[in-house]
Amino acid sequence: MGIGVRRIGSHAILIMASFVTSSCTLALESEETEEVGVDSESLTLQDHINVCNADPRVTLGLVPLATCVGADLFFREPFGGNGRTCATCHPTANNFTIDPTSIAALPAGDPLFVAEQVPALAGLEKPTLMRNFGLILENVDDTSNPTVRFVMRSVPHCFSMGTSITAQAVPNDGTTRPPNERTGWSGDGAPNQGELRDFQTGAIIQHYTKSLNRIAGTDFVLATSDELTFIRAFLGTIGRTNELVLTSLVLSDPGAEAGRVTFLSAAARCNGCHNNAGANVAAAFNRNFNTGVERLRITDLNTQNIPFDGGFGGPGVPSFNFDANGDSINDSFGNGTFNTPPLIEAADTGPFFHTNAFQTIEAAIGFYNTTAFNTSPSGTPNIALTPTQVTNVGRFLRVLNTAFNSQLALRRISAAISINQAHENNFKEIQKQLAALAREEVIDALADLTAVNMHSGVQTQLSNARDALQVASTLDNAQLRKQAAQNAFQFVTNANAGLTSTPGALTFSMGAGSLMF
Repeated sequence: MGIGVRRIGSHAILIMASFVTSSCTLALESEETEEVGVDSESLTLQDHINVCNADPRVTLGLVPLATCVGADLFFREPFGGNGRTCATCHPTANNFTIDPTSIAALPAGDPLFVAEQVPALAGLEKPTLMRNFGLILENVDDTSNPTVRFVMRSVPHCFSMGTSITAQAVPNDGTTRPPNERTGWSGDGAPNQGELRDFQTGAIIQHYTKSLNRIAGTDFVLATSDELTFIRAFLGTIGRTNELVLTSLVLSDPGAEAGRVTFLSAAARCNGCHNNAGANVAAAFNRNFNTGVERLRITDLNTQNIPFDGGFGGPGVPSFNFDANGDSINDSFGNGTFNTPPLIEAADTGPFFHTNAFQTIEAAIGFYNTTAFNTSPSGTPNIALTPTQVTNVGRFLRVLNTAFNSQLALRRISAAISINQAHENNFKEIQKQLAALAREEVIDALADLTAVNMHSGVQTQLSNARDALQVASTLDNAQLRKQAAQNAFQFVTNANAGLTSTPGALTFSMGAGSLMF
């Protein structure tokens, strides 16, 4: 692969703090020095490669070089823009997404708030909707009139995209090729060929710009082909890389097990669109559906006269061509269809749907009982889940997410232990940060279970793991840090084992990108 070398713009803003901030700096340590860093304002692609060649995750074979370089670009590269990076909206510690709670914890100078700080960017966001609902302004139907022709969307997480972006060779769901991969809420979130590698190009133009003129070379620097390739290598390896077989799984919690049975039932229709609780239909490709969800968007969007979101399609259409709210008046661009997200990762990545209209996983499940869904093009045959079924399907998805969280934590803990064993107290900050990120997953798993008072024994194991990881993420003594991490690993292993009576059936293969931050 050729290496494109260029200088980076001068607006890099690095956010280093406790893992609620937008990104984390990569601390490279050696025998001679505790922290050796490279100023990202002067990084070339070769500099990013050099950083990763010295990263213990790469040298120990835990992470491929390309994945590390892609992650370094994702987390720290501002591409000559306004200071934002991918991690501004996709921070690792918050499941690669943002929500009102995580936004409220950010410092006032965070690049997320650049529209409030730079007059030329006053129309880049709707600050109240961003802060109160986690909604980001998107010019998905072109940037010709950016403050008029826009929609407001939540930030999707980046987990397990390697399993969820494959489109039909000849789509029959109202979509087209290109876009060749399903990368956004409406399935058409990337420019050019519409592949995951192209998503970064759209993000730079939309979110990194210094002005709404969006002039390449002035307001931002577009990523090179090599950089896009590296970023794609990273994005395809965050979270799980495999699918489950739900028919081979039996869950320990009776309610969750009943929810699994309901999920697989023909009447519930869940498995038809979310095969094995992923994002695909049974043929292993991702489809778009018009479920009528835009009709139940949050009220503030209506009171503030925010344009309706017509979903897939729209660029090149001169005027509204779709009726999104069902009043027989065309009010949006598109065809009304939206992408199918995976459900294994869902329970702790809410609020839900493209406008964050539903706060809990149970509320999101309940949407499929509504008139909005049952009168939509995808609403036949109608779904009528009982309150108990809604609760149990929620428990089922909470258990899947707990297992996902637990196994992601185990992958990170194992990496921290491996680095400790190979380097002892060198690279201790990377060890600590892996432990801290594992702790965030354990906290998420606990939240899944405590919210519905489920699996008390598993909760105990997870609580012990959380406390051990707090120690592992703060101790400077290498041996004590390793012992704490090993203790945490055993606690999480015990917790994960308690979720199912079919060992091995609830196992995820976690991609190497899960170790980057």
